[in-house]
Amino acid sequence: MNISSYPDQEILNIAFGFKKHLKEKYLRSADNVMPLDEAFIYRFKALFYEVQSQHKIQDSAQKTQSYLVSLEELTDQARAYLIVFRFYLQKAFPYDSELSEQYGYVEMERIKQDHAEMRSLLERTIAIIHERNKYLVAANCPDCTLEGILSLSNKINQVHDELLREMKRAQEHTNTYKQNIKELFSLMEKIHSYASDNLKDDPEKLKYFTLPSTNYIH
Repeated sequence: MNISSYPDQEILNIAFGFKKHLKEKYLRSADNVMPLDEAFIYRFKALFYEVQSQHKIQDSAQKTQSYLVSLEELTDQARAYLIVFRFYLQKAFPYDSELSEQYGYVEMERIKQDHAEMRSLLERTIAIIHERNKYLVAANCPDCTLEGILSLSNKINQVHDELLREMKRAQEHTNTYKQNIKELFSLMEKIHSYASDNLKDDPEKLKYFTLPSTNYIH
């Protein structure tokens, strides 16, 4: 049997049936290899409830999407400020084309898709603001533009950090869930094997503890 042949929800449905009947309907034989003792039943039930709980958690994708929407809005605002900043940067340093090239159309489009690049560009911009402030002021660069860039940089950093933390948490949750459902399925295989060997003369009980053929899963 292969776990990939069974959808996760189907595994939980089958496990629910196993759990429901395991204690009252299982048989012990004196010579069985893997008795379904109390410790086994406890572990199976505990793991079932854990996997079931993990399976129901669906808010991670919504949180991630919320952060991405916020970053998109903040990025649009930042791009607007950076375009204005580029204009005054060219006024202050008309012979330094390399300085303003990093705010060109291609770069502005690229940072829309790459939040790390956006952060990097804003950090470089803030460094320019601090190092060449008097020249920007002399070029009449509005204070609101400089302040807007500083404010948006802080907001973008904060939201991006929260996004990264959420993505890490979601990945850890996914890894734990996959590990647990794999272990749950392994216990189900043991129940199936045990039942097939010990309940073959009692089809009424056997039906509660066998994994269905994947041809019949719906």
